[in-house]
Amino acid sequence: MKIEGYMVPKSSFLSVDKDMGIIAKQLLSNPRLKRLLYYTTKDALDQPNLTDEQSISLFGKNIKNIPKLYVDGSVLNYIIINFDNFTPNRTNPEFRDNIIEFDIICHYDQWALNDFQLRPYRIAAEIDSMFDGKHLTGIGETEFLGANQIILTDEFAGLCLMFRAVHGEEDKKPQPNPADEEAFEEEFKSIPKLR
Repeated sequence: MKIEGYMVPKSSFLSVDKDMGIIAKQLLSNPRLKRLLYYTTKDALDQPNLTDEQSISLFGKNIKNIPKLYVDGSVLNYIIINFDNFTPNRTNPEFRDNIIEFDIICHYDQWALNDFQLRPYRIAAEIDSMFDGKHLTGIGETEFLGANQIILTDEFAGLCLMFRAVHGEEDKKPQPNPADEEAFEEEFKSIPKLR
């Protein structure tokens, strides 16, 4: 339905949903990363690949997009995805560049893997290899900015990886928010008609 004088909201913050979907798909395409998150044993990388059902169960449980950690006693390895530090894009003023943060949190009992490997750093290596210097369609170029150690409690710690997302030319089209458009149309229909 087209309504005269109505413009779909334009904001780069509307692309966060889309970006989260792209990042989640990328993370779930890596079988080593999924084994590191799912299996809590030292030989996690030697375990079988996850089934489709097990892979899907990672999102919302091990891979989170809300920066709150609920510890349920059974899941001990987490990635929390955050978007931060939005800044204007010099060549594409409709959108803002931002930093994508991956907080890798593991229980200290799960840090050690075989052959002196440490789980948070191995997870960081997988994420870094998937995102540093890559062009993600819809997000643009991603560039590694740095990593910091995170110590949450006396049981949980890890790393925060930061990547700059530089939105490219394909993002010049406005990102409509279908929920906003539907709500507007419903509100418009409820306005009494002038006779």
